[in-house]
Amino acid sequence: MFNPFFIQQYGGPEYFCDRQDEINRLISIATNHRSVVLHSMRRLGKTGLIQHLQYILKTEHHYKTVYIDVLDSYSDESFVAQLVSACAQQLFDEQATMIAKVGKFFSRYKPKFSFDTLTGNPNVELEINTKTDVDLSLETIFRLLNESKQPIHIAIDEFQQIAQYEKPSRIDATLRKYLAQTKQVQVLFSGSQRHLLLDLFNNPKKPMFASADHMELHEIPYTEYSEFITRMFEKDQRSIDERVVHQVLKWTKSHTFYTQSVCNRLYAIPKSTIEEVDLLKVQDQIMKEYEMTYLSYKNILSTNQYRVLKSIAKESQVRSVRAKDFSGRYGIASSTAQQSLDYLVDKELVYEKLDDKGSLYFVYDLFLARWLESVEH
Repeated sequence: MFNPFFIQQYGGPEYFCDRQDEINRLISIATNHRSVVLHSMRRLGKTGLIQHLQYILKTEHHYKTVYIDVLDSYSDESFVAQLVSACAQQLFDEQATMIAKVGKFFSRYKPKFSFDTLTGNPNVELEINTKTDVDLSLETIFRLLNESKQPIHIAIDEFQQIAQYEKPSRIDATLRKYLAQTKQVQVLFSGSQRHLLLDLFNNPKKPMFASADHMELHEIPYTEYSEFITRMFEKDQRSIDERVVHQVLKWTKSHTFYTQSVCNRLYAIPKSTIEEVDLLKVQDQIMKEYEMTYLSYKNILSTNQYRVLKSIAKESQVRSVRAKDFSGRYGIASSTAQQSLDYLVDKELVYEKLDDKGSLYFVYDLFLARWLESVEH
């Protein structure tokens, strides 16, 4: 049996853990013709959730599904080119039909076709260079989408990227116009930079204001994740000690990427029963692999920034870095503590989580946090 603990890919419904409440809500949103904004911190399983959602929409609700990640887009023109290419692949079942239709409807943009070496799927490059090109190409693709006999679900991952284009983006205004005119297309907008993403939808001055439902993704509950881990080992007629499962979820805080990474390594150990000694070896291996990268932070960051980062890791989570007992305990210059924290948040080394008591800070990379906990220097 292959390793069931997928880290980067979606392995299918059999290897997807829980998220049933989230899936049910997202299906309800899509099938009732609403858009949604899905946000979470990085590596929490957001992309896997989207892929699982689209698998269900496709197999059980007869949707055509489109997924694009626009993190590497740099302008409205590049965004639209990606969207057109992704939609065209799903609209036309046969490659020859797809190429012919794109060649016909987008001829003014001089389409160039290439084929993905891994999947064999055709990719389209369009010469979209002006604001008029953006508007006309979006009008064309939505006209084609609306002609589909099946409902269409489009997921646009890392949508907040449009807020960071060198030239101000009009994508949000243009998309809202066409989404207001269609009953055939529902869109899921997702991202990991919460402040940028939510500003696009919560700011009354922005075109997308109040145009979508909101959902924040959290960690998978302990019980569900524990049962999933045990079940994956049992499927291969193997076992994992209950204490090991508990220690895994405690060490990774049930954060999807880190939990999957540890379990993937444990599963790779050729033993019928996984014990605590195996987990200790895996943890040590992970720390050694990342050590050179983590050591570099001491040279990259200022002394105070590094101390703030390390102290937050040792505390697990912190409400304020300006408290006297906190700064005194870790030798932090209280006068610049907040400035150091702001820098770490901006560079995504520290994550700011909001709750009913205010802000809560913790080290973004959990493996980095575990390494910082263990070092003396």
